[in-house]
Amino acid sequence: MATSTVSVVVERPVAEVFAFVTDARNNPLWQSAAGLQESLQLPAGPIGVGTQITEIWHFMGMETQATSEVTAYEPDRRYTRHLLSGSSPVNQGTHVFEPVANGTRWTCTALVQAGVVFSAAERVLAAQLTRAMETSMAEAKALLERRIVDNAR
Repeated sequence: MATSTVSVVVERPVAEVFAFVTDARNNPLWQSAAGLQESLQLPAGPIGVGTQITEIWHFMGMETQATSEVTAYEPDRRYTRHLLSGSSPVNQGTHVFEPVANGTRWTCTALVQAGVVFSAAERVLAAQLTRAMETSMAEAKALLERRIVDNAR
């Protein structure tokens, strides 16, 4: 298993960054450049432990669908999803939000598990995932700092 970790400081309050990142309806706004095609959250209401999110991705020339479940949800602090089904190299993703002097430090850590057949490719997948995370998080930062996400959904 390999790990990818990316951190960014967003010049917005923790509550605002947390709310944006944990709402799956926003995911296509900031993850489309990394290949996210569609995101569906069930139930559609407020997110919490047990919420399931199904996403369709175009990654490394392939279209994949994966469903994950929220397994940790601490408002304005921590959010974790675990893979339930489908094909995704990301077995678990954790987002941590910390207040800093000029806003919020947002750190995302993804555990990459390619499986027995592709285990040799885990490091390559992790490196590609890190680049995709950097791009996506930079896009979320830009959206939040421009404050154009309030009514984007």
